[in-house]
Amino acid sequence: MPITSIRREGSVAVLTLDDGKANAFGPAEFQALRDGLREVEATDASALVLAGRAGFFSAGLNLKLLPTLEVSALQALVKLFGETIFELFLFPRPVVAAVGGHALGAGAMFALAADVRLAAEGTFKLGLNEVPAGLFVPTFGIELVRAAASPHLWTRMLVHGATLPPAEAHAERLYESLHAPEALLAAAVTRAAALGELHGTGYAYTKQLVRGPHVAVAKANLGEEISRLGASLSGKKA
Repeated sequence: MPITSIRREGSVAVLTLDDGKANAFGPAEFQALRDGLREVEATDASALVLAGRAGFFSAGLNLKLLPTLEVSALQALVKLFGETIFELFLFPRPVVAAVGGHALGAGAMFALAADVRLAAEGTFKLGLNEVPAGLFVPTFGIELVRAAASPHLWTRMLVHGATLPPAEAHAERLYESLHAPEALLAAAVTRAAALGELHGTGYAYTKQLVRGPHVAVAKANLGEEISRLGASLSGKKA
């Protein structure tokens, strides 16, 4: 089934990730997300809500798919991964992530790339779990954490691969607010509509000025990391 769908809630576009399972990402899913972002950008939507399915915002990379890919395909996947993150992080309208479940690895990066994050209460986790999996966090993930999290969390989240439950993520201001699962999407749409009032008042350019330096650092390292991460993922095939 398609992983993305788009609908309107008044002035707000809602882009939903739902593969019927854990919202795991491979090349087709990253491309679908990029296509969805571009489709929304081409409309008059004032803001975007990025939502997942109940229980899973996104579990990150598709670990069942990775062992089937050759090194060149894995490297292409890393490139597409980074480019998708850059587009979401610099999206020219306000983005609210409605995190209704686990957000791990790439899923955490999608959430951290938003302007603000609202989350469902529950036994869910937010975090970049690459290091515990024997991989490394690419610079584009590091820069997202630097932009969204307090410095005292950087080592814990990036180097130690800590995953945080909603209450702790809220206490650390990674989540702006927590909601009952059934109330999350409506709250996210309301928040996005309010942020949408900023559209057309220098929002996109100011966002570029604030976030552009993070993207520049990540882009400068992406070429080397494509090779290194592609090789790391390939090594896990054995």
